[in-house]
Amino acid sequence: MRRFLLILLLLLPAPAFAQSSETYVNARLGFAVEIPPGFTLMQEADSGDGRTYAKGKARLLVWGNRLAGGLFEDEVATRRMAYLREGWDIGYDRQEAGWASLSGTLAGSILYHRIIALCDDAAASFVLEYPRSMKKEMSPLVGKLVKSLRPASGCTRAQDAAPAAQ
Repeated sequence: MRRFLLILLLLLPAPAFAQSSETYVNARLGFAVEIPPGFTLMQEADSGDGRTYAKGKARLLVWGNRLAGGLFEDEVATRRMAYLREGWDIGYDRQEAGWASLSGTLAGSILYHRIIALCDDAAASFVLEYPRSMKKEMSPLVGKLVKSLRPASGCTRAQDAAPAAQ
């Protein structure tokens, strides 16, 4: 019987086992986000303010930055315009005090960008970009990423009241 159970456990696919996620913490800018299981660190910014992760053809970029003009709204508008110039068809665009979400498609790819305001005129973002063929696998991760992207303790922003991703 033990041998049968051991063989059964060995034959189960890896996702059947609990996989732990990694927490990326940026102490300098004051934010954290949970990196979903299966994503591998590919590159870290020279400044230490961001990372790129990959899972197959999916890419997850996480970073923080100082707001050039000090206004969160200007940062979001700049990102939105950059996507439009690149040809992204933005189908979801929602902005509230302290957070914004943009999602769109381009040539068979899907993009979801979440940006939150941080303290000290800074912002944190993640961008998840993946082929449409991975939509079923990646879509559930968006909500988890949205919920996990948080300012550091003591930095209160409207992000804490933001609704889940749609």
